[in-house]
Amino acid sequence: MKSFVSLVSLVSILLSISAFSAELKVGTVNMRLLLNSFHETQAADAEAQVERDNLRKKAEERMTAINALQEELKKLDAEFKDPSLAVARRKKVAAEFGKRQESLKMLGRDHDEFLQRSNRALQEKMRAKTADLRIKVIGAVQAYAATQNVDYVFDGSGLTSSQVPFLLYVREPVDITEGVLKELNKDAPAEFKKKAEAKK
Repeated sequence: MKSFVSLVSLVSILLSISAFSAELKVGTVNMRLLLNSFHETQAADAEAQVERDNLRKKAEERMTAINALQEELKKLDAEFKDPSLAVARRKKVAAEFGKRQESLKMLGRDHDEFLQRSNRALQEKMRAKTADLRIKVIGAVQAYAATQNVDYVFDGSGLTSSQVPFLLYVREPVDITEGVLKELNKDAPAEFKKKAEAKK
């Protein structure tokens, strides 16, 4: 009798789980597409590109100064090697060469530190911005999924560390990517909307 009751209980539990899972509505999104197509992401990317261009210009200016100093050192070296150069002048040239060489070392160090510092600051800024954008996109996914009566939402573009998709199979999934994207970009600037329309 006990085993019969246990069997009935097990069957009823399995039936209830099956019924419950049949009612579940699973949605999928392409988070990579949402993040990349979000107008704020594209604006942040454009801003970062401007900063990278400015950084490159500043680096080029520093390199121009370094190159000019290297040219001066070459001239001083050539003058020093001239056998007809007077002893007094040779001493002056040697002293000047030493000073310029020290200046070159300082400029080189300064240039390297400037690049490292600037690149680090830009990367940190972009990391923080990307984290903020990700939070906004996730919030939009959650809000939109609630309007679609979706119980679970999986990222179809997500990969594990071994490059295997997190989501391998869902029977009849509801892809809410387009709906979420419309919500994300509803307040986009007119210029962004024109570009988006032109791409279609």
